[in-house]
Amino acid sequence: VTSGMALFALTYGLIEANHYGWGSSRIVGAFTVAGVTLSAFVALERHQRIPMLDLALFRDRMFAGANAVMLLNALAMFGVFFYVSLYMQQVLGFSPVKAGVMFLPMTMLIITVAPRAGHLADRTGPRLLVGVGQLLVAVALFVFARMTAQSSAWDLIPPMMISGAGMAMTMTPATAAAMGSVRPDKMGVGSAVLNSARQVGGAIGIALMGAVVAARLSASLAQGQTGPAAFVHGIQGGFHLAAAIALVGSAVGIATLRRE
Repeated sequence: VTSGMALFALTYGLIEANHYGWGSSRIVGAFTVAGVTLSAFVALERHQRIPMLDLALFRDRMFAGANAVMLLNALAMFGVFFYVSLYMQQVLGFSPVKAGVMFLPMTMLIITVAPRAGHLADRTGPRLLVGVGQLLVAVALFVFARMTAQSSAWDLIPPMMISGAGMAMTMTPATAAAMGSVRPDKMGVGSAVLNSARQVGGAIGIALMGAVVAARLSASLAQGQTGPAAFVHGIQGGFHLAAAIALVGSAVGIATLRRE
């Protein structure tokens, strides 16, 4: 209950902040509820005989770092999936089918690179792969941020491929690092925590990027820009934020994951 309330209040505050105002009582109240209930969740889990989330797992630097990387990767990329899809359909005029097909280069790179990244991580460790992978994701996001209302399908293929390779180089080694740092009897919980980190990061990432897009979109419309141009201006700010998050993920991976 406390974790659900915290995530709901945080997501609601981020999504509705531009509508009601960041300083409004409703939004401040939502962020306050998020902080209080999240603190309550941590306090409860620390004192439960059989906690839902064993916080002792995060004492391991490798496990904590791998989960942080997965959270940051989802924060950066989930909003991209959502807003690139909208951009292709609402600005470039792609059909839903064509917009879906445009994600295939990313998917194929993930399918191709992920197993090889796992084998390489077994030999060299996850640190370098995760660091470079998140750096590639940041590069792809900066390229996405250069899109305009006049871009074409060919302009989307390079960042799609770069981000696919970067995500594959991040997710497989980070997953292996997290699972390799927990005891066999804790692997079920460790896997659930890793998956939760990814899902929570995705939910918050879409809301956070949405807040940036909405703020910049409103400002552009107020300055007299047309709908497509204003929308592009909005998502460019969101992509820059996502790129910065990916760079943080790269630094966290290098700092926390061991070579072996």
